[in-house]
Amino acid sequence: MVALTSGVVSVARTLDRCTVLGPGVRAVVWVQGCPLRCHGCVAAETLPFEGGTARPVAELADWLAGLGPVEGVTLSGGEPFSQPEALAALLDAVRERRPEFTAMAYSGFRHEALRRGTAGQRALLDRLDLLVDGPYVASRHAPLRWRGSANQRVIALTGRYEDLLAGPDTSAGLEVSLAADGTLSWAGVPPVPDFRDRLDAQLAARGFALRRADPAHPEAPGSPPGPGDPDGPARPGYADPAGTGAGDPGAPGDPAGRPREARHDSTHDDKDEVRGEP
Repeated sequence: MVALTSGVVSVARTLDRCTVLGPGVRAVVWVQGCPLRCHGCVAAETLPFEGGTARPVAELADWLAGLGPVEGVTLSGGEPFSQPEALAALLDAVRERRPEFTAMAYSGFRHEALRRGTAGQRALLDRLDLLVDGPYVASRHAPLRWRGSANQRVIALTGRYEDLLAGPDTSAGLEVSLAADGTLSWAGVPPVPDFRDRLDAQLAARGFALRRADPAHPEAPGSPPGPGDPDGPARPGYADPAGTGAGDPGAPGDPAGRPREARHDSTHDDKDEVRGEP
């Protein structure tokens, strides 16, 4: 087993109860930082590696283990596989107290690419029950269950949810909540494209302004959660979400990598190219 040494997760936001980002009632952890730049990403505030809140693994594990009637956690972002060691350690710590606690994660990289990733990334993958893989491709937006574009897949990595995946592949919708302090937040995968722009326009037409979060203060009022269709590296600095085995344009060992823009080439069907942008 790989040694899991990282004890801190950079977190953009958490939610203790959600029914639209995975099966059943789940907690959600949106991590801070993503090295890709998918056109149409609905949570640009989670992309910079700067900012976020440093949360000790032990603290997050206590929170998850004490939530009560939730069946698992969904890891979103941001890119969970940019912080794999800490997240793998988090799942281990929770399952010491709640062995049946399930785990689902999103990644902008294909399952095949993650299997060729770092030891930490493979360790996180081995602890998941479900994976949603692939970058969000705006030109292929579709109202699908737990994902935003037709190139993305829901992959059962254990037998826990195989029967569930045989059901209708339709959007799970969004959940909107209003906190006592007036903070409006939403969770889920938007069933329509350009959701953030449409939401801002509709609110503005009614005299409201939705304040975008500052990455340095991710839990400020008005900060929406991360998307259900984030993106990220197969390994630090490695931009190959389609699992093509293309060369590594980034700097190995750099946990932040370099920003990439995901672009879809329609001649490649479900293979989505990611070309490095300096």
